[in-house]
Amino acid sequence: MKARSLDRIAAVVSVVLLGTLGLVTFYLAQVSESEERSRVPRVVAPDRPDYFVERMSLLTMNEQGDPSYRLEASQLQHFPQDDVADFEDPVMVSLDPARPRVTITANRGRLIQGGEEARLSGNVVVTRAATDKTAPMKVETEYAVVRPDEDIVRTDWPVAVIQGGQQLNGVGMELNNRTRQLRVDSQVRVVVPPPAPPAGAPASGASAPAGGAR
Repeated sequence: MKARSLDRIAAVVSVVLLGTLGLVTFYLAQVSESEERSRVPRVVAPDRPDYFVERMSLLTMNEQGDPSYRLEASQLQHFPQDDVADFEDPVMVSLDPARPRVTITANRGRLIQGGEEARLSGNVVVTRAATDKTAPMKVETEYAVVRPDEDIVRTDWPVAVIQGGQQLNGVGMELNNRTRQLRVDSQVRVVVPPPAPPAGAPASGASAPAGGAR
């Protein structure tokens, strides 16, 4: 074989080797870049939830590890920027057997501070079960703040409190289920129903039967 032919073959082999080396280097660089991208956390737009749950039920525990509150909702969405969770049709139920059961319903709600506070809005109804000494109580308002760990419900909005046939209206309220105390802050007005008539008495507005004509 002539020397010139050998030189051509050597040149071709060199080109092939260089091309192969270039392709391998490019491939390794792409793999490295892809791995680097995978290690970077995925960024979620601040105004969009990073996860959502439908028909959820959440159980919170107290410091002793016993059930404290149960939260149910038709839907929950979590927003990473502020670490808040918005939910629809919430139902919150206290579970401490040593205290009257409190059930709270609303149209909407928001959990903040890692679940330490719930802000409820829209047709908020707080119902406390009866005790040996008190009748059941219902509180109606449009906005309330619930502190489950403290067993407290607060609002600065107008409220209507119904208990034992009486209704109390006012603005601003705090219900402390630990102390079983209710405080209404201002513009308090109590509506007391008329006493029930004695047994056998005619109903209000009714007239006694007239005697026969002589």
